[in-house]
Amino acid sequence: MLSIERSRALWIAGFATMLAVGSDAQTLSNPDISLVGDMRAIGRSAETADSTGEQELSFEFEELEFDFNAYLNPYMRADVFVGIHGTGPDIEIEEAVLTVLRGLPAALQFSVGQYLLDFGKINTQHPHQWSWMDRPLAHRTMLGDEGLKALGARLTTLIPVGETALGLSASAFSGSAFESHEHGDEGGEEEEAAAEIMGSGRVSLFRQLSDVWSAELGGSYLAGNYDPVEPLYTSIGAVDWKLRWRPSSYQAFVWVFETMRSEREIEPDSLAVEIPTVDAWGAFTSAEFQWRKRWSAGGFYDWTQDATVQDAEATAYGAYLDFWPVEETARIGLVYRHETSDLYPYDNDILTLQFVWGMGPHKVHTF
Repeated sequence: MLSIERSRALWIAGFATMLAVGSDAQTLSNPDISLVGDMRAIGRSAETADSTGEQELSFEFEELEFDFNAYLNPYMRADVFVGIHGTGPDIEIEEAVLTVLRGLPAALQFSVGQYLLDFGKINTQHPHQWSWMDRPLAHRTMLGDEGLKALGARLTTLIPVGETALGLSASAFSGSAFESHEHGDEGGEEEEAAAEIMGSGRVSLFRQLSDVWSAELGGSYLAGNYDPVEPLYTSIGAVDWKLRWRPSSYQAFVWVFETMRSEREIEPDSLAVEIPTVDAWGAFTSAEFQWRKRWSAGGFYDWTQDATVQDAEATAYGAYLDFWPVEETARIGLVYRHETSDLYPYDNDILTLQFVWGMGPHKVHTF
């Protein structure tokens, strides 16, 4: 007997397919439907396997992503991304957002629903776009293991300033986007408490420096009460940039960098006189070079302080190699990652062979 979660996902997929094939071809709400699969073969060092209780070699189905995208009318668009994690019943609505694209003053666009928060550059991307595979350590501890998905409303605009494009974004969203480390598993009335509204903003500058060079610089900030039970406040700021060189479709170089700083109040113990605050910094950078049409390689460095344990640090570094068999419909990636942390006593060494494929309009495009 199918679980309720899996039945729900099959119902969503079946309903969307029925709309696509059973409606009038002229109906604007017929959605584009895509599937993106992420399959991995993972090799772990003996120390890592012994410490985590996992096998030294395993096959894992990371995610099957259903994408539904459609213009509802000339002014509005809806986008839904549903992820099935693994082969079990773990189903998640990653994004479900309605966007008013035109018709508002000052070239504004308005979005409402659940969406990847415009905070930094990496948080706005789906993981299958990253050749380095794993979410940066600073994102995991400051924003959450799955990044920050906002349930709220957003205003965005793009303003030309000479040869530069100025992007502005502002969001109001539920503080439930942050999983409370103190109250997440306790149940009872605390789980049902309503989270307060938090706010965030992002400013970005994009410029085409030459025929082959382009650059983007961004700054982000969010703040508010993140805990639905206790008055616990957090604020996070981030600066990011992306530099791209692309002289042809056969060669490219991309460098991305992102740094974040978090201040988070945590629940004090019973003897504490005041609420303690944990200050944390983190940074991630990756550089990738494409030397042939279907081949690219790169490396990354990842470091963060923990957002809930003062002065606890984690570091990771590694390298990756990508091969694209046919355009953007599939990618085969090989990643080596070495990770250490003050929160566990072993070195984490992992070699991952990844197979990502895309079916439909939503391709396996790169970061």
